[in-house]
Amino acid sequence: MTVAAIILAAGLSRRLGRPKQFLDWGGVPLVRHSLLTAKHSMLSAVAVVVGHHADAVCAIVADLAVPCIENTTYESGQASSVACGAQWFLTQSYDALMVLLCDQPLLTAAHINACIAAWQATRPAVLIPQVAGQATNPVIWSAATVPLLTTLTGDQGGRVLFGASKVSPQFWPIDSPELLRDIDTDADYAALRADAAI
Repeated sequence: MTVAAIILAAGLSRRLGRPKQFLDWGGVPLVRHSLLTAKHSMLSAVAVVVGHHADAVCAIVADLAVPCIENTTYESGQASSVACGAQWFLTQSYDALMVLLCDQPLLTAAHINACIAAWQATRPAVLIPQVAGQATNPVIWSAATVPLLTTLTGDQGGRVLFGASKVSPQFWPIDSPELLRDIDTDADYAALRADAAI
């Protein structure tokens, strides 16, 4: 069962005040780090959803030979990027879609592989990692549910569909507290860099 992924790298990074896609992480821009992590995993394909500074983001990953999908309505919120990536997925022939965030630098290929294996074991409509009872990313959507993602609007991700009872997710416990950490502010960025010793 094949799993493709989209990396969301289109946002305005309003809380950070500068594009997080370009933040240095171990000597490379954060978006490139995220893509390299994905490419070293069991994922069958990876695409990057771009928007804010689209040309510059695409240039950073150009040598990695992955599709850059431009979201022209990125200012409306994350949902538009998810919908844009879902549209790309529907032109492909994979069994599931993983949604990756550009700002989760402690995510490793091993995390991605474990998530894929968990989805492949039971093939639920949606698989959500859960750390100490708290839902986190990356989330895997079975191909049958991906059309629902194309209907998303605003600044909410796919989880809004759960409240609408359009799809029932399966929660997968994983003992990886690092998956609860992402970069929204300078303090987040500084703390993550300190912990990763980079």
